[in-house]
Amino acid sequence: MKRRTIGLLIAAILVPALLSITSCSLISRNEIGRDDFVPDFSQERMLETIKILSAEDGGRIAGFAGEKAAAEYIARQFREIGLEVSEQSFPIKAFTCNNVSIDVISDASKKIEGAKALTYSAATPPGGIEAELISLGMGTADEYKDKDAKGKIALIQRGGEYFYIKTGRAYEMGAVAVVFYDPDGGEAVSATLTKLSAIPAISISHANGEMLENSIKDGDSVEIRVMVDSITEDSTSTNVIGLYKAAKNTGGMRVIVGAHYDGVDTPAANDNASGIAAIIEMARALSEQRIPLPYDVMFVAFGAEEIGLVGSTTFVNRMKTEEKESVLAMLNLDMVGVGNSFELYTVDEGSSIRFRDMAKETLNQMGYDPAILATDRSDHAPFAFAGIQALFIQAGPYDAYHTDFDTLSAIQPEVLVKVCEFGTRLLVDKLPLWVE
Repeated sequence: MKRRTIGLLIAAILVPALLSITSCSLISRNEIGRDDFVPDFSQERMLETIKILSAEDGGRIAGFAGEKAAAEYIARQFREIGLEVSEQSFPIKAFTCNNVSIDVISDASKKIEGAKALTYSAATPPGGIEAELISLGMGTADEYKDKDAKGKIALIQRGGEYFYIKTGRAYEMGAVAVVFYDPDGGEAVSATLTKLSAIPAISISHANGEMLENSIKDGDSVEIRVMVDSITEDSTSTNVIGLYKAAKNTGGMRVIVGAHYDGVDTPAANDNASGIAAIIEMARALSEQRIPLPYDVMFVAFGAEEIGLVGSTTFVNRMKTEEKESVLAMLNLDMVGVGNSFELYTVDEGSSIRFRDMAKETLNQMGYDPAILATDRSDHAPFAFAGIQALFIQAGPYDAYHTDFDTLSAIQPEVLVKVCEFGTRLLVDKLPLWVE
């Protein structure tokens, strides 16, 4: 695993330190009517934000210096725009891996490179773990019937159930480690187990996974050695909040527009520096023209999403009942810088229908026919589970997330502009109709 550095990010970001809660006055500008709002979204500014945030491979892993530097950068951007800025700190378990490797003991000619430890993977002893490899397909309970995994290393395909469920099942069935690969992907993926596992869990590329599968199918006894040098330690992460205040807000209503800024052990340009660049640009457009909205808008950069939606869950859990009731809607932007189509996600088919239909209508008016899907694996989920109309927009298709190919070069700035247009149309044209 590559040694993580954060020099370029910190050099671009380090400014006078923020206090734990900071604020500034809104920039004084003449307001214009909502009908006169003509935003000027800058591709160059958004690309510069993504360039800074994704400059280092693995530079924004939750709980480490790169994530903290990114939070400072975002807070500074919010302040320069004229938003009221505050921060919300919370404890997390930070995970890093210094080294991971797989060696095929039974056939030294077979080389496996580019392996990754899943976040919160248990470490191996210093000499690693050597055992026979057993193929368990998708790693479902049925795959273990008539197979003895005790004392063996499980080879399991990605898909279906969460990684932590498959890893836990492998441990319960006696496996001493798990090796994952994506049957439909390319490179080894970065993923999280959400909490420390009992056995090491590693991902490898599709090609390496197929090579091991074929060796087992040929009837060979495949012996491998896995080694994971990982550390899990107590740390903190931060939600950065930029408040755009309403001209008149007699009802105390608010809309939340969010995106997570942490990343996995990759440059994490589209996932999710793109979402951060977009919410900063949306906030700038509103603030520059002082659009008189009938509600406050909270632009929230969530920390620690990749290790289990910790930032957004903390945000929701710390809201009082009346604060939750004051939230008109929550829009989550996650991976919005690549693709030629859009997807709209709720947590299930029966939730947030009003907001989803409004968003779909907006995209239809822009010439898009978004796919309507459901997931609870991004930062809209804690809000939806708290009874708030919550929606997640994603551009696509994009398969390079959680790989080392998630770089600035993949970003399509015109897609970022379309996402900003969509978001501001909701804020300026659509959602005000709910409260007026």
